[in-house]
This record gives sequence, C-alpha cells and structure tokens, in this order.
Amino acid sequence: MAALWERFIGHRVLPKAAVAVLAAVLVAGFILVRSERRDAHNARVLDTACAGVLPEGTVRGLLPGDETWELRTDLDLTGPSRRGPRTLLRCSLDWGERGGLELAAVPVLDAPLPGVRHGDILSSARRTAEEPGWATAYRTATTQVTAACPGGLPGYPRTVTRFRVHASFRADGPEYVRAAGELGDAVAAVANHVRDRGRCGGPAVEPSDVRPLPRFVGEEPEESDAAPPACRWFRPELLGGKDWGRGEPDSSGVTGDDADACSLKLRRAKTPTREDQTAVVTSVSWRGPLLPEARTEYGAELAALSRDPAPEPEVQSKPKWKSDPGRKRYRMAVWADASCSGRRTLSRVTVSMAPAPLAAARADGVLDAYLDASGCRAVKVLGKVWK
Repeated sequence: MAALWERFIGHRVLPKAAVAVLAAVLVAGFILVRSERRDAHNARVLDTACAGVLPEGTVRGLLPGDETWELRTDLDLTGPSRRGPRTLLRCSLDWGERGGLELAAVPVLDAPLPGVRHGDILSSARRTAEEPGWATAYRTATTQVTAACPGGLPGYPRTVTRFRVHASFRADGPEYVRAAGELGDAVAAVANHVRDRGRCGGPAVEPSDVRPLPRFVGEEPEESDAAPPACRWFRPELLGGKDWGRGEPDSSGVTGDDADACSLKLRRAKTPTREDQTAVVTSVSWRGPLLPEARTEYGAELAALSRDPAPEPEVQSKPKWKSDPGRKRYRMAVWADASCSGRRTLSRVTVSMAPAPLAAARADGVLDAYLDASGCRAVKVLGKVWK
C-alpha cells in the first residue's frame, strides 16, 4: 500500500485529478442538498399560501424552479364568523429581485349609479375615480373574475352578493405573457374557496370564467396615454381618412363594474363645410343588475331599431349665438347584445357626423372595434336607429 501511495503522489497528473474530482463531488453534493432544501421549502410555501387551495401543478409551472419563493402576505378572513372585511383573502409570493405573484379576493360593495343613461354614467366618473385602491386594484391585474354569491357574504351591513378575485404576476420574458391564461385555475380555486367558506350557493367558478380586463389590442393611437381607459378602444381611422383626430380629442370616460361609458369629440382642419369639421363618438355598456334598467330606460329606442333605417331629417344643434345658425348633425345609434368577459352585456355606440351617409357607413365599424376590444363573443347586433 505504501508503494502504491508513493507511486500515486509521485504521479504527475493523478493527484491533481483526484483533487478536482473530490471538489466536484463536494460541490455537486452541496448543490443537491441546497436544491432539495429549496424544493422542500417551496412546497411548504405552496401548501400554505392562499389557504392551501392553489393548484400545485399550475403554480409550479409559472414560478421559477431555480428560485426560493417567499410568502410575504397570507391573509384569510373568509367564513361565517368574520365581520365583513374589505379584503376577504390575500396572499403574495416573491422571488429574486423583481418576481412576484399576488392574489386577492375583495367584496364588490356597489354604490348605486344615479341613472343608466350615457350621460348619467359619465357623471359618475368622479365617484369611481375616488374608490379606494383595494377596490380598483383589479383594473391593473394580470387577470380577474367577478364571482356571484347569491346567499350573500356574511358580516356586511348591506347585502353583498358578489366578490372579485384578481391575480397579478410580475416577471420578465415569456412567463408574463402566458401567465394570464394559466392563472385561471388559481383564481378559480381561490374564488371557490371564498364561495364555500361564505356559503354562497350558486354555480362554482370555472377557470374559463377568469379573464383579463378588455384592453386595446394592436397599435395604440398617439393620444391613448391621455384618454380615459374606457375610451382607449377607439382609433380615429374608424371614421375614415387620415385627418381625423389631429391633436388630442376631447374625451371623457368611466369604467365601472356594471357599466362603462365613453364620449369622444374629434376635429379635422380641412373640410368642405363647417358641418364636417367635427365628429362625436360615444359608447356605453351595461351588465348585471343594470341590464333590465337600461332596457326600460331606452325602451322606446330599442323598439325603433331596424336593420337599415331611413335617415331622419337633419338634427340642428342649439346655436351658441344668434348669428350662428347651428350645425346640422346626423347621429346613428347601433345596439348589440353579447357576452363580454363572461358576462351578458348590452352595448350601444353612436356616431354623429355630417352628412348622414358617412355616419351610417362608419357606425358598424365603430361598433365592431368596440366589441372586439371589450373581449365580446356571441355578438348579436340588435339594429340601428337615427337619433
């Protein structure tokens, strides 16, 4: 043995190779042990987060396996013994420097709108903008769902029959792109946990019910950063020609849980007549409890719908000065019934232009663009009417 050892240590290569192999084994063992500990830690995090209802397969597929996940927030206030919390459930996981996943469930505490007409909804924009952050966080989330609770959530002074679950995913690269689709299982699982604990009754939430909020898909117009979110579906090209919308259009809009509304006024510099200088486009959608109210309020207009209505006599706006005869306008309203983001929705768009044939020619395209940007399916165009 002594001779073999002397031959080994006297060899020019073997001692160095042995040291290198030993070092590699030690490093591999350290990495393996560290990896096993990290995997065990991550598994415990998933077992705990969001009341332990997160689907392991889906979440593991989204979170980076080579990072350690930390449970930053884990709050569950669901159940009959609680007193109407503003946050029903919240959990957040972080990893690395910028990665994160957060899910939250909050009650929908509705304040009744003063009316369902387009102008009424726009007038509520100030109230909507002042809602607390926890109630509006879903608008910037990766994906969300509004779930029904027919039995009513316990502990609130007024009956609360709906709640919202939203998930936000922070990551770089392709993981963020596919997160909205794959988070449906996790959001649905949290929603059904809240339903079960609150004894809501009614149908369970399916992953297919979970969708991101409607957003404009395609090239954004230059003025989109200044436009209200409810108006970002619109592109000046929908009115034909390249000269519409030079500069920023006058716009106002509001996004709510049961109604959205937008009003846009556009101008162009070179026109044949003064009547051709401006165009007005409006959009409004109603959902949920506002549907029957909207059908009643607009009953006469809905009854007058047809496929190809004959233009009404020119409508003359009220003049600002006695010397101003007013601008002759034609306004066409188009109505549609559809399923938008999983909810039955009634929508109305109007196009006000001169002359009448131009307003009629643009109205269908404006409606199509609005419904496409709102994620609507099973669209049924109810008809048109001159206003």
